[in-house]
Amino acid sequence: MLMRLLECSKRVHRNTELTSSVADRVFELGHVSPGLHMLVSNAYAASGMFQEAARARKMLRDRGQKKEPGLSWVEEGNRVHTFAARERRHELSSEIYRKLEELEKDMEQAGYVMDTTHVLREVGAEEKNESIRYHSERLAIVFALVTFPPERPIRVMKNLRVCGDCHVAIKYISKCSRRVIIVRDNNRFHRFENGECSCGDYW
Repeated sequence: MLMRLLECSKRVHRNTELTSSVADRVFELGHVSPGLHMLVSNAYAASGMFQEAARARKMLRDRGQKKEPGLSWVEEGNRVHTFAARERRHELSSEIYRKLEELEKDMEQAGYVMDTTHVLREVGAEEKNESIRYHSERLAIVFALVTFPPERPIRVMKNLRVCGDCHVAIKYISKCSRRVIIVRDNNRFHRFENGECSCGDYW
């Protein structure tokens, strides 16, 4: 129930009073999971309470715990290709980033506008843009666009929830590339086709 309230506060209402109230209840529980800790931090940040968000992250570090890194992966042949945000270690990174830049132009012409409110850190506009445009799921999808035959659906797995801007971006990618894209995050399956998602935009 507490997790549902935090998600509600973070993703919909951005209600500072609700966020503070629920966060207090979470910390009253004592030792909680890193995932719940980060949910509190993200809810604070989404409500513009950046000092509180930083304090929640510090509490996590002080307990010797770490946030689970966001990863996305896709299978090709007998190999699993794994990507982190801003990943540049893959042997096809240059081609992936070049293709992503081309795709972004098509997406913008189709009406896509980046929403940086999903960047939950107090940084400048340029860094927010860089942070969100190279999320792991986008890199995994573009890798598949580069390597998969046109008729093959793209299936990507992600260990964390897809952010709101990436959800919108993938809808545009599916429309511009004319590909079926299936993303399984830690919450649900999303099937993107021709600019629509099977979740009905309840990501």
